[in-house]
Amino acid sequence: MTYEYFEHQADVGIRGRGKTLAEAFEQAALAMFEIMVETKDLQLTEPQLVEIEGSDLNDLLIAWLSELLFLKDVEGKMFSRFEIKSISENKIIAQIYGEAIDPSRHKLKLEVKAATYTQLKIEKNNKNWIAQCLVDV
Repeated sequence: MTYEYFEHQADVGIRGRGKTLAEAFEQAALAMFEIMVETKDLQLTEPQLVEIEGSDLNDLLIAWLSELLFLKDVEGKMFSRFEIKSISENKIIAQIYGEAIDPSRHKLKLEVKAATYTQLKIEKNNKNWIAQCLVDV
């Protein structure tokens, strides 16, 4: 499982890779949060269950990332571990782990405003899945 970034003029491209679709979505989420904070410095609190729905896989990726950003903004938390328990064409059930943002302990970086449909791609090539999109910073 890995993630990477790809170049874009104004925003940041994130690409999650995994042996399964769930791993690719988890890595895309980790890539997005790594843009905002040093995820290795986060202490993992009690898991938080999330259920996200979308009309198809493309919409589901954006809904997944958008829900995580919403929780960050509303609850004041950063997340660094994502365990998708089940994923289908239009639904994710996952446990997410993180902690409240503490600027005295966390190295905050760029603010991600939104996940976008720009350069959105979900595909399986060879043995691995890729889940990618641009995030607005």
